[in-house]
Amino acid sequence: MSLPKDPDKKEYKKIANASGESGAKLVQTKAKIPWLAVFALAMGMLVYGVAESYGPVFAITSIIPEKYYYLSLSAGFIAGGFGALLAGYMTDYLGRRKAFLITAAMIVIGIAIYLAAPSNATAIIISFILVGMAAIGAETPILAAISESVPAKYRGNLLVVVQNFGNIGVALVFIPALLGASSVQDEVAYALLLLAPLIALIIGFFSVKESVPWEATEKKTPESVQEAWQKVDQENVEHVKPTMGVPLRWLLITLIGIVQDVAFVWITYDIGYLYFTDYSSLIPVIGGFAMAILGILFGVFFAHRISRKNAALLAYGSQFILWLLLWAYVAATGATTGLLLLALIAVQFFGVELTWGVRAMLEPEVFPTISRGRWVSLARTFVWIIAGIITMLLSIYFYPLSSAQFMPFFNYSSAAIAVVFIVGLISAIYWYYKGFETGGRSLAGHDVKA
Repeated sequence: MSLPKDPDKKEYKKIANASGESGAKLVQTKAKIPWLAVFALAMGMLVYGVAESYGPVFAITSIIPEKYYYLSLSAGFIAGGFGALLAGYMTDYLGRRKAFLITAAMIVIGIAIYLAAPSNATAIIISFILVGMAAIGAETPILAAISESVPAKYRGNLLVVVQNFGNIGVALVFIPALLGASSVQDEVAYALLLLAPLIALIIGFFSVKESVPWEATEKKTPESVQEAWQKVDQENVEHVKPTMGVPLRWLLITLIGIVQDVAFVWITYDIGYLYFTDYSSLIPVIGGFAMAILGILFGVFFAHRISRKNAALLAYGSQFILWLLLWAYVAATGATTGLLLLALIAVQFFGVELTWGVRAMLEPEVFPTISRGRWVSLARTFVWIIAGIITMLLSIYFYPLSSAQFMPFFNYSSAAIAVVFIVGLISAIYWYYKGFETGGRSLAGHDVKA
């Protein structure tokens, strides 16, 4: 991995002085990353991707009646928001490790209930509730665990890479539909939903350790908190310096999250199903793998080279511009198929992935340790519910029932999406000027006064 090199001792002193810790002991050791724990957390994100795409699969492959398509494209995301809220409180009150293991176990139990009684309606309902809430809820302890166990200089890299296992899960679920094997779609999805969390549960039980900073903040002793973060960062790095209150940080993180989630759901699932039916199964596969590849490349080679502020501007700016290009092309040509149209759809995932990466880094980095789980989950709860409602309304009111309605309805929905994307860009601009930098900086700045 092309990750940042250790600075020399002079650089350590510069950083220590900049953060007001000139008297702190300088620790110059090779950074240690808990790779087994990271792998277990990545398996948790794979499950998240599978669970997230299961509803859209039902719509796109016509497993459910067409009159309920809007529920498949949105209801799962709304329900997942409540799972995120529950997981956030578990993450803060029980700890990152316990919350992750509990959510992984809930998924395994949920799938086992379904497999034991696949024809029992009550069992199916219980299974989907457990799987949906736990898979979505697992995001919070995963983000918190990575941000509090990986050294500051590698934190952004790992947050982006691990989150992109969710995109791999999306692509894997849609491959059978793309190959015309939708009859095995259930088997593929349930195999992934059972095996991935089972692997995560077993490996996580032995390798995922409790967050040292979280344990220290629970004791409420500033000295131990600073020592805890030094154990994580393994060197003296500049602390984050918050420039706004926590509620305003939450609002901005929630806004950019809603915009990113609407973009992902609408571009990955909805436009293919609603407008470009020839690509309804192809777009999620292209999007899943394209985002995973782009995300891993960004995470490994660029996440540490670009400030979070610049990354946010690039991500939300490109998302808005790329959408205008697609909208203008379809408006000018009326195209519903063709290689150029597919290329313009595929390139949308550049913006979708970058915004996903920015969220992955900023969400756990802008909140204090003692309440990180609750604020991250509260943001994700609002993101899932509001994004689900937005996509539901768009798919209900702008679904062309005849070819004559295609162009007007596509224009209306595209205009609404453009407005959503502008909100994301404005939020990124505001964060650029009023927010604070978190890239490569110790999160101890939230917990310890300089």
